[in-house]
Amino acid sequence: MLAAAWDVFITTLTLRGGGPVASGATRLAWNGLLALHRRGHWLGLLSLGGGLAVALSLGVWVILLAVGWGMVFAGLPGAVVDGSSGAPADLLSRLYFAGFNLFTLGVGDFRPSGTLAQALTVAASASGLLGITLAITYLGPVVSGGVSRRALAGEISLLGQTPREIIAAGLDQGAGPFASRLQGLGPAILEMAEKHLAYPVLDYFHSPDPRLALPLRLAGLYEALLVLACGRDDHTKVVRDYQAVLEAIEIYVRRLGPHAAGGKGVAEPSAPDLDGLTVDHERVRAGRNAAAPTRRRLRAMVERDGWTWGDVTGDPR
Repeated sequence: MLAAAWDVFITTLTLRGGGPVASGATRLAWNGLLALHRRGHWLGLLSLGGGLAVALSLGVWVILLAVGWGMVFAGLPGAVVDGSSGAPADLLSRLYFAGFNLFTLGVGDFRPSGTLAQALTVAASASGLLGITLAITYLGPVVSGGVSRRALAGEISLLGQTPREIIAAGLDQGAGPFASRLQGLGPAILEMAEKHLAYPVLDYFHSPDPRLALPLRLAGLYEALLVLACGRDDHTKVVRDYQAVLEAIEIYVRRLGPHAAGGKGVAEPSAPDLDGLTVDHERVRAGRNAAAPTRRRLRAMVERDGWTWGDVTGDPR
């Protein structure tokens, strides 16, 4: 019961991320869906991950509350009596009474006996009502965050579908016009990072459309801006605009935490194809080496969302 109260409090009323119980349960469920996806079974199942994560979190809270109050009333043999005969309720009836009172004040088939039992019944009903209210309040921002996540991915995809396409667009359009297209992306990415910290279930809102898959789009944008920021002298005047977006992406992957974007044990991803593009390859290589920790986190984030690094670069190998 206390575990449920603490988990609900951490998840819905703080910006520290999900509670340990609900987060652990949703992570296990996502790992199972991801394993099936990688084996080629039920490929569309990942797109249901967000809804399943929310439903599982609510279910865990209800079960914890029901079990907690059930244990309280199970330990008080005379606390619940039959509503018509006044005879003490048996163990199963007391458990039924505890679970039923989480959502209503009962239908009169059983009632509390004594002041202590009456106070506990009121407390059980209040905890159930408060938990449901907080859960419903929690759903609104989560759904809104899922929509914002896809909208941001779609906005980034307009720059190009792969790092090479984004780099080519930057070279064709010139530094100034291209940098103007990046305006607003940094704050939008930072806002999404804070939403992911406050509502960790957003990690499981998988999009089957690569154009709307935020992990793919962020990784591709990061790779492209690294090249433009390091490999072109004519883009140095707007390098601060590039750095602002790069730093926003770095903050985003750190906000996801080690479970969603942990770079330890992850190989550094391959570089995008730059053949035919006029850039300083040595400086690009140096910049890529300096950004290796973030690039590994990005690869982990992409794979955690059910994609591969080849989906980022456009290389199917």
